[in-house]
Amino acid sequence: MGTFGPKNLQAKFLMGLGAIVLLLGIFFASSLYFHLSYLLDTQVKDKADLVFSQVTSVQGYVREILRPKMYESLPEGEFIIEAMSSSYISRVIMDQMNAAHSEYYYRRVADNARNPIFEINKNEYELLDYFRAHPEQDFWEGYRKMEGKEYFIKARPVKFKTSCLTCHGVPEDAPPILLERYGVDRGFGHKLNDISGLVVVGVPVEGAVGNIREVTIGYAALYGGGMLLFFGLVQMFFNRLIMNNLRRLISKFRTLFHEDAELGVLEKLEHEDEIEEVVQGLEELGDHIHEMHYQLRQHSENLEQTVEVRTKELEMEAEERRLDVGLFVQLLDGLNRSHTRRQMWRHSLPLIIQRFRAREGGFICMLASQTFYTWPKGTSKPELPANWKEIITEVKPYFEPGKAYIPVGSSDASSEGLLCLTWEEGARITELDRNVLRALGQQLGIAMENLSSLHNLLRQKDMLQAIVEGISDPLLLMDGACGIFLANEAARSLSSSFAGGESDASCSALFNEGGIFETCPLQLQSALEEGNAMSREVQTQDGRSFSVNVFPVAEGTAQEGRAVVYVRDVTQEKQMMATMQQSEKLATVGQFAAGLAHEINNPLGVIKCYAELLKGEATGPEFASDVDVIIKHASQAESVLQDLLNFARPKRMEPLSLNVGEVLTNAINVFRIQAEKKGVNVVLSVDEDIPNIVANEQAIEQIFANLFKNGLDAVEENFGRIEVSVTKELLPDSIIIRVADNGSGISDDHRIKLFDPFFTTKDVGKGTGLGLAVVYGLVQEMGGSIEMNNNDGAVFTVSLPVKEGGRAEGDI
Repeated sequence: MGTFGPKNLQAKFLMGLGAIVLLLGIFFASSLYFHLSYLLDTQVKDKADLVFSQVTSVQGYVREILRPKMYESLPEGEFIIEAMSSSYISRVIMDQMNAAHSEYYYRRVADNARNPIFEINKNEYELLDYFRAHPEQDFWEGYRKMEGKEYFIKARPVKFKTSCLTCHGVPEDAPPILLERYGVDRGFGHKLNDISGLVVVGVPVEGAVGNIREVTIGYAALYGGGMLLFFGLVQMFFNRLIMNNLRRLISKFRTLFHEDAELGVLEKLEHEDEIEEVVQGLEELGDHIHEMHYQLRQHSENLEQTVEVRTKELEMEAEERRLDVGLFVQLLDGLNRSHTRRQMWRHSLPLIIQRFRAREGGFICMLASQTFYTWPKGTSKPELPANWKEIITEVKPYFEPGKAYIPVGSSDASSEGLLCLTWEEGARITELDRNVLRALGQQLGIAMENLSSLHNLLRQKDMLQAIVEGISDPLLLMDGACGIFLANEAARSLSSSFAGGESDASCSALFNEGGIFETCPLQLQSALEEGNAMSREVQTQDGRSFSVNVFPVAEGTAQEGRAVVYVRDVTQEKQMMATMQQSEKLATVGQFAAGLAHEINNPLGVIKCYAELLKGEATGPEFASDVDVIIKHASQAESVLQDLLNFARPKRMEPLSLNVGEVLTNAINVFRIQAEKKGVNVVLSVDEDIPNIVANEQAIEQIFANLFKNGLDAVEENFGRIEVSVTKELLPDSIIIRVADNGSGISDDHRIKLFDPFFTTKDVGKGTGLGLAVVYGLVQEMGGSIEMNNNDGAVFTVSLPVKEGGRAEGDI
């Protein structure tokens, strides 16, 4: 007998042992790596917490101690950023720490930051979105790459509190130093409890991670050397204990077998050296003997019985083909009634299992979802064969005893999953059944593809509907005949507002009298014929203004085409623009008036002075009368110039907490004598519990005096009536003063220029045109507003905000 060749059994043993040792090495190396990583994680977290504690302490010190002390020491209204801004001070301190320990990473950033240097970047914006989506979270921590380096990052959201809104709410409330240094374009517009900023602290971990890896690799190398020595010792003992015994077993086999087939097995064993090969040789000897016995029994079988079996097989095949036709008909009916894959498989699986007399079955989707469907109910997920990937990629059925795996796909190039069938032990699957199952898998794949296409179509329709409904402005889809195909919730809500608050799903109120469209909007027919977008502005009867835009959608003729109608309420925009224009007018005229009054006032003083001297030297009554005329008209000119100066440079008046009702009551008592002389009835109405406002009493009296005098001049003698009322409005919290007369009112042409300086409708010499301009300026300085409407006369409405707690910035 020849000697053994390569020791395959030994190699397998050593490979198995090596695999175990390798797994142990990986386990210990991994344990070491994760332990060191845990220690690193704990250390960097403690460092990040320490930095956060330092930042919080600095900001708390500024807010609770330094800033109040500075407010006590500085004049009222003064604000020193370098000593009173918690954000500025914390950044400076952390920048100094970064300079000393450059490995740290610290940023305090904000969305719409006042200083662009601290504007939030892309990585930080992801963290900001996380806190906005999870407002209950106080911190986020994890590992990220920042500026090309690996850091442990800990971030905290910045919520704007009441104290923050002084500098970050509206520009009018901010300290002047902030406006001078940074302007009004950035850093404002934040609201209470807004999450618009982050405090980010980063601790570098790249070097520490490298050290951990080096230690782990060194440990693994040491472990590998020890294992090589161990393998050498194991190999030596294996040769002595195992391989020598195998040689003795082969020698024994040669003394027992003498037949040709048996000698062939021995020849095979002589060239092999594995225990598995010895077992295989014995099995082949047994199979050879069994095969000879089976052939003898087959030749002894009765030919009639063989024919009978074949006849039954043919009858069974015919019945199966009939059942196949019925199966496809039933499947087709079920597919027509199915709307989802689940419904399709719930209908199809019982039919398929019953047709092929299987015990159970199921379908497994091999895409990302890994969903599965089984029958009977409660059956577990079918087990996949080891070669399931080849079945999917090659799209070929795979059969093994008692089981079949059929790829389900619409073509021979790809498949979506496997149809798995299981039979009772001993069941046989014919070649025809296999062909039918192959065709069945392709038909089911086509049905699944059709259902997926239908599902995607419906999903896209729902997505488009959600987008349209999510648009906050009214949006309509209309045809050439002004029929509404589609309207979003904003359009329905707008239509309901024109319908008196009633629900109007058809949006028909938009086309009624008083709605946005009394006829088809914007010559919709023309827009469709030209194929160009059209836009115009529409004003409704209730005074609102809307921008209406039509965007044609090309589709057949103009009558067949459709267009998207987009409506936007621009009422507030127009009011804001008018307010800005009025403010610009007042500023320009004020500068002009100040210069003019200065140039004329000095000559008038000289004229008046010399006139007084002439009056003292008058030699006759006629001469004295002429001098009195000069003095009278010079005084009148001085009065007009004084009004101009008051308008151009209003006096600084100290605000106080006062009751508007009491101030107006006292003022009416002063003007009531003039009203009684003209026969005008004056009515005053003051609500109970009117809160005090922070304002200057003289300014309130001047506002009321100008409005009352205008009303007194506008009413007819002996028939006039002036109504004055003071009420409270909760939203927003303000005081409303109304002065209404029963005069002729003010025309629409004059209303546009009503608050312009030097504009008056009175006769020459009876008014300077500065009264309402002064009223407008005073109301604006108080942070209020004034409106004028006609209602059986002129009605002036002044709204003044209620400011509690003392003086507020922006007050006069």
